[in-house]
Amino acid sequence: MTDRAQANLIGFAVAVIVVVTVTVGGAGLATDALADAEREPAAIHAAERLADSLVAGDSAHARGPNVLDAAATANLTLVDVDAAAPPVRGRPVRISLGDDVLLARGAFGDRHSAGDEPVRIARRVRVERDAARTERLDLRTERSVTLDDHGGNAAVTIDPAPGQSVTTVRAGGRVVLHDRSGLDGEYAVRLPSTRPLAVRFEVRGSGLGRAGTATVAWAAPTGRDERLVVVVGV
Repeated sequence: MTDRAQANLIGFAVAVIVVVTVTVGGAGLATDALADAEREPAAIHAAERLADSLVAGDSAHARGPNVLDAAATANLTLVDVDAAAPPVRGRPVRISLGDDVLLARGAFGDRHSAGDEPVRIARRVRVERDAARTERLDLRTERSVTLDDHGGNAAVTIDPAPGQSVTTVRAGGRVVLHDRSGLDGEYAVRLPSTRPLAVRFEVRGSGLGRAGTATVAWAAPTGRDERLVVVVGV
């Protein structure tokens, strides 16, 4: 074989090695890129699923869409979170409400690339809790009370004076209690959804001696607007 033929053969062998090396290296880069592309959408999906479940109106800790019950939300656990949003299982997660971290799992680590960034989703929510309200009426001069807001239920206690009779209780014009012979004692009442709501007592007789009374006790929701932040790791 001539020197020129040997040189050409060596050159061809080197070219084959270079092509194989580039191909294998390119395949490795493509695999890494595909892994990042698959990982990030999965984390986004997990974060969105969790955020949606937290603000859903039918959640056990919610009072309506984007309205959270303060006590129930404060008692959320990681078991609750994993059950409501299975895609977050096994992932680092942190849930914050305003300045408070409700719960957290795992560490998010150092961020070296866009693919390593945790996914963060923020929602505006209203956080409500119930405040107890009570109004006591002197039935000689007072026959109604207005509830600016209420949770749907009330406890009504009627203590008529001798010679006095409370026959009917109306809420928003609707009869919620009635007894022709007279109401006396404590009653659980389901209230109409009207807000504000007038509760009126129909009374016969002015009473003798002491004053007759009627007491209405109810829970009025009070709340604040907060920022709910969900962070899920890749």
